Amino acid sequence: MTLPNTKSREPKQARSRQSFEKALEAALTLLQERGTDEFTLADVSARSGVSIGSIYARFQGKDELLRIAHGRKMDDIDAVSERLFEPRPTRLEVTLEAVAREAIDLIIEVLRRYADILRPFMLRATQDETISQRGAASHAALASHFAKVLSTWPGGFLGQAEIGWCFNVVYSVVARRLGLGSTMEGSGTLDWPEISEKLAGMVASYLMSCLQDAANA
Repeated sequence: MTLPNTKSREPKQARSRQSFEKALEAALTLLQERGTDEFTLADVSARSGVSIGSIYARFQGKDELLRIAHGRKMDDIDAVSERLFEPRPTRLEVTLEAVAREAIDLIIEVLRRYADILRPFMLRATQDETISQRGAASHAALASHFAKVLSTWPGGFLGQAEIGWCFNVVYSVVARRLGLGSTMEGSGTLDWPEISEKLAGMVASYLMSCLQDAANA
């Protein structure tokens, strides 16, 4: 996937760069505080101390400001995810459920850490193709990390399509619990260890049944 270019307007001069960064940080702060993108450039100006004229000199408008802020934040999230899911050696004695639990706990950690900023951006992605495409790329990267953790299980070959289905279920459950892509509070009453345990059991049972079906075919 070719990612949309959200860096082309980043200024080189120090003073312009400072105003640029202040406007981005103010926009991200407002998104987190309000949970939506329902604010104006005047609000960004008031929060950042950067004049409206200076903001328009550096961004074509609110849409571009939010696209650049989103790209910046997704880069940060991708870097943190990369570190959390650092390569793991294949374990000789470990259950599939334990490996699944490890992968699921990391997914939960990433999404919980960034829920406040992901929530409004996911809402905006429904009407902004640039944000949608960049978000999809980070989603795919997280899916790849999840698959790599599961691949350390030594008990047999796990199909990528089946692992992908498991990731989508895990992601959907965690996202719903956090209320991502919604202006409402997250749903459900289970605490995170219970959610992780139940999801790990589901993933392990499903993947083991797929292995058994393949062996009997």
